[in-house]
Amino acid sequence: MPSSSFKFLALVGAVLALSGFTTTTPDPDQAEIVTSDVEHFWQAFDDAAKAPADQRVATYTKEYFDLGSQGFKDYVSLRPFTPEKFTEHVEQNRAYYTEIRPYIGQVVGQKPVIAADFRRLKALYPDIKFPAHMYFIVGPQRALGINSPNGIIFAAEMLATPPGTPYVYNKATPVIVPFVAVHETIHFNQTFDTDTDDKTTLLQATINEGTADFIASLVVQEPDIRQMTDRWQYGCAHEAELAARFVGEEDATKLQPWMYDHTPDTGWPPDMGYWIGYRIGQAYYAEANDKTAALRALLQVTDFKALLKASGYPEKKTACTPENPVQKMAAKS
Repeated sequence: MPSSSFKFLALVGAVLALSGFTTTTPDPDQAEIVTSDVEHFWQAFDDAAKAPADQRVATYTKEYFDLGSQGFKDYVSLRPFTPEKFTEHVEQNRAYYTEIRPYIGQVVGQKPVIAADFRRLKALYPDIKFPAHMYFIVGPQRALGINSPNGIIFAAEMLATPPGTPYVYNKATPVIVPFVAVHETIHFNQTFDTDTDDKTTLLQATINEGTADFIASLVVQEPDIRQMTDRWQYGCAHEAELAARFVGEEDATKLQPWMYDHTPDTGWPPDMGYWIGYRIGQAYYAEANDKTAALRALLQVTDFKALLKASGYPEKKTACTPENPVQKMAAKS
């Protein structure tokens, strides 16, 4: 998905964002991962529990909203909510926030992992640009993330689904955080922005989304979660029929049932377009002698038909076995 929308979070819910970044850096060590808002939230959360009910709005305002990072301010501006509404939501759902507190800790605890993954991405593709800031905040369970001109903003509570929760497609767990961070970084390095044209074709959308997954997978293990493993299980077993149907529909501007459809009526897992796009990018990369040039072509593609032809897909493709992505990664390393 392009930098202007977290469409890859069809995986975890639709979200809105602004297009474009004004603050980027070519140095992964200068990409600041900001978690102070999470710390401020828990301080306000704990203090609000000790305060009279009529003083809790003031507690959240003083200890969370007033201390908010630029990312938090952008999130509140783009997903408007007041201290009053936020306090009402959190206090009504205090038991839930308490339950997920350890898992929010796991989300922000991956800060050093993300930093290391950014360095691996830079080594893989030296021309990559990073957000100058990546923010983790705690929100009122509305949207997982937003891209603002100031950086990427993740709502940690939306990534903190506890283990044992019944499977729901739009529920994410902390294990996805590093992959999501790299995937989104890939998106705002892509030349083609699917949000600038409401006539985006299925071919364009699948290659943009799928190659973001593919390039991310070169530096980060794909999460061993059903949203992705189901695609591999189904895709490997039905690749010929999926590829044949895709070729017949690649020019369509209606992206369902391939993408952004949590309940496709095809019998497929959701978002099989991501998987097809991954396989196209994987085939293109496998055919290339110059891997850096191949990555540049995948990121800068504007002629998607030419790239598909150059990939040789589906006639030429890498071996596909219905293993969990994390197992596939381990087998490669």
